[in-house]
Amino acid sequence: MAGRNESETVGLEPERLGFRRGESLGLQLGALAAFVVVWWGVALVTPRNLLPLPPTVLGVLVADTASGLVFELIWQSLRHYVPGLLIGSALGMAVGIAVGWSERIDLTVGTVAGVLRPVPPLAWIPFAIIWFGLNDRGAAFIIAIVAFWINYYNAEGGVGGVDDQLLEVAQSLGTKSNLGLIRRVVIPSAKPDLFTGFRTAAGQAWMVMVAAELLGVPGIGKHLWDAANFLQMQVVIAYMLVIGLLFLLSDRLIKVFEARALAWR
Repeated sequence: MAGRNESETVGLEPERLGFRRGESLGLQLGALAAFVVVWWGVALVTPRNLLPLPPTVLGVLVADTASGLVFELIWQSLRHYVPGLLIGSALGMAVGIAVGWSERIDLTVGTVAGVLRPVPPLAWIPFAIIWFGLNDRGAAFIIAIVAFWINYYNAEGGVGGVDDQLLEVAQSLGTKSNLGLIRRVVIPSAKPDLFTGFRTAAGQAWMVMVAAELLGVPGIGKHLWDAANFLQMQVVIAYMLVIGLLFLLSDRLIKVFEARALAWR
């Protein structure tokens, strides 16, 4: 009887999962449709120079996509977004793992990090201009700072959450060095936190990218700010949507890698 019920439950599971996925897609599409309807309704009673109608914004996206401007701006932004995210994340993970593993490093590097952490990323803009100039490297520097801190604290927390029993087992099997324990036990155990930090940093980096391009670096953010100065709100909203779409695509891509890397869980 118990076996039959278990079999029936297993047999129903794919259908139930498929229904849930379909329901999720329906809810997502419904939410987007509701958002557009509300936007359209508010725009009808708002001056056009403050809030344009959705078809006007769509017209900007279609025209700029056909001319290639959208792809050109995306490429310009990616030239500092990607290096800033990757370099900042790598450094943040490395320092976070070291601080979480070593009490001595925590008391030294961790103390300095605690002093610098409250400094807003935008406060580093003058240093970015002086050190790197008004170019991709300056914008990448600002993005890297944001990515660094998010990954730093997630990595530190991930290392702190490693089960001591796993370390004891590894040591009993012959892994004695700190580097060996970090490579074979700590990093695999902390992977969920490392991926969480990287995903969060990737999202925050898109937001900071717009501010970083205030340096005058070409990209989506600069184009958005230029349009805002001329009250071209249809262009502003169009490229806000482009940034949102880029965030969704990057987040989905990271989730795919995360699912494969954590398939053992």
